[in-house]
Amino acid sequence: MRRASELTQRAIAAAADTLEPGMNGAAVAARMRAAQQALGLTDVWVLALIGAAAAFPHGDHDEVRIGDGDVVLVDTGGALHGYQSDTTRTWVPFGAPHADVVRAWQTVRSAQQAAFEVVRPGVRCRDVDRAARAVIEAAGYGGGYAALTHRLGHGIGMEGHEDPYFDGGSEVELHSGMTLSDEPGIYLYGRFGIRLEDIVVVTDGGADHFGAWPRDWRSPRDVG
Repeated sequence: MRRASELTQRAIAAAADTLEPGMNGAAVAARMRAAQQALGLTDVWVLALIGAAAAFPHGDHDEVRIGDGDVVLVDTGGALHGYQSDTTRTWVPFGAPHADVVRAWQTVRSAQQAAFEVVRPGVRCRDVDRAARAVIEAAGYGGGYAALTHRLGHGIGMEGHEDPYFDGGSEVELHSGMTLSDEPGIYLYGRFGIRLEDIVVVTDGGADHFGAWPRDWRSPRDVG
């Protein structure tokens, strides 16, 4: 799984370098799919949303095209030897974004990190979800599901989505070896959406993550 995640991240970065102004979501998705397949991933799937379309977490708006200052949200993954990857990156490939985009991106990244730091054996899934929401609420985006409109994450392994889930009502306790997605977002309808997603693994001493963390809003190239 770690290798699958690393390959997906490499593919996102490589495909991002080939994007052009005016591309729609379908064209972006095609580049992302081809890049992952070239690295050996199979059963590749891609969701690519641009600009205001990214405010719908799992929408499908291929008619929107990349312009200056627009966010591109790519949620994608594939399989390697049967194990799944699932990564989301949001960035602005061309021009300068509105300051609100930068602030939202930074808040989402902080929420992702806050959730990760809570992960360890014995912690309830609900508490990880709540850690991310607390950061988003403190930044002024509203509490509960106002801006982060979905659960924080899901289990992943041989299946792309499986138990357990980082959900605000889940009493399930984490155990060493569990792997889950950590994917907070801020969705401002009519404007833009930001989501970042990485896979975390519960360890005996806390948690680890597969691949590298997102760097900033300028590029999907990541840092360790």
